[in-house]
Amino acid sequence: MDLPCRHALYTKAWAIKTHTEISMPALSRSFARTSIMAALLALASPSSPLANEFSDSFHVSAFGTLGLTHNDNPSTGILTSFAQKKPAEEGWSPNLDSVLGLQLEWRPLESTSVVVQGAARAGDDLKPMLRMAFLRQDLGHGFSARVGRMRSPLYFDSDVTEIGYAYLMTRPPIPLYGIANTVSYIDGVDIQWRNNIANAVVLAQGYYGKSGYTHYLRNFDSEADANLEGIHGLAISLITPHVTLRASRTWANEYTLRSDAITQLNQGTVLLGGGLRAMASNPLLPAGMAAALLHKAQQVEGFANPYDNSPVYTSLGFDATVDAWRLLGEATQFDSQSQMVGKYEGYQLTLGYNFDEFTPFVSIAKQRRKGDSLDLSSLAPTGLDPTIDAGLSQMQAGLAQASQYADISSRSYSLGVRWDFHNNMALKLQYDRIETPSAWTPGPFAVTTLPIDNKVNLFTATLDFAF
Repeated sequence: MDLPCRHALYTKAWAIKTHTEISMPALSRSFARTSIMAALLALASPSSPLANEFSDSFHVSAFGTLGLTHNDNPSTGILTSFAQKKPAEEGWSPNLDSVLGLQLEWRPLESTSVVVQGAARAGDDLKPMLRMAFLRQDLGHGFSARVGRMRSPLYFDSDVTEIGYAYLMTRPPIPLYGIANTVSYIDGVDIQWRNNIANAVVLAQGYYGKSGYTHYLRNFDSEADANLEGIHGLAISLITPHVTLRASRTWANEYTLRSDAITQLNQGTVLLGGGLRAMASNPLLPAGMAAALLHKAQQVEGFANPYDNSPVYTSLGFDATVDAWRLLGEATQFDSQSQMVGKYEGYQLTLGYNFDEFTPFVSIAKQRRKGDSLDLSSLAPTGLDPTIDAGLSQMQAGLAQASQYADISSRSYSLGVRWDFHNNMALKLQYDRIETPSAWTPGPFAVTTLPIDNKVNLFTATLDFAF
């Protein structure tokens, strides 16, 4: 394929990814096997033969994955996000990857469009979820704006993670994308700018909004309401005929997690803080000891809502093709700015080689926690009141365990093959070995108790399609 043609196809794929309509040639099947963005042509392009056109202004597209995964570990369930209700437990399960999606697009004006997309996952009892619902307006000079619900732009592939046909593997690596998949959408506004420079395309996206989801606390067998407010960030992409580069950084002003278990913890901090303050008010205590008890009370009360934070997400990724070779990589950082959750650095590297319809691939990924563990020294016994000291010890043990369950460190090794046996359909077989640093680290697994068998072998077969 010559460079101008490849450039046009890259431009078209990214135009659809960012919902900027450009009249370009339809996607060739050979390119579909080598570009992670190419499958999006089947989802939103008015000129694509894969879209069902009811009129010049209304288009319907669909995507889906039918998958089965075998998990050999009886003590751990496997998740693609912490918002997934049902994990893939020991044995065969459709819960990890199976999804059906539908997208509707209406263009009342040449420069105006309305897009609605829903998805139903097996891991969520096939309950329909609204992934996109936005109004898009061209502003001229390469600028456009969207208002409404948009897919998350946190990482390189986070806005297409449920569209299995759009990526080489059965799924983006779980050690990295368990975080990004959890924040599946943003309700708000974004501004996009696109500019062609010689044989390349530059795309910039600024965004602001909020998000929310149900976080499943497996160790407490309970649910929590998670909300992110003031999400804002910038993503910049460079697309050339052979390489796509993307960098993004996203901030959230406030992340809150509320559940019955956290309410009980908050009540405990109030009781213990009040008890310490009452002890400090004893006139028989030396002034220095009274001041120390007051300081300790403040520290104990500070453990209320321990998961609340202001996270920052960073991603640097690329997708490159050289002849029949394809190389994908991404480096990520997730800084919760909270001792309870921690700071993480991760990466993934995937290599594939195309033999006509077949593309075997190998991949490695790792996520590791950095920095000190939660400082619980303020919960040391006072030596003055056995009842309060017992409460302090109990809280210290509970928070230490909660900090362990918050550790998502893990790594994975994957081997598989993709078979594009038909237009817009692909079969994939993949083996994954996923492990955490120790039996006391749950990583991205769904576990109810520690320690665990921290090594999991997965075998997955999927059928991906987009029409």
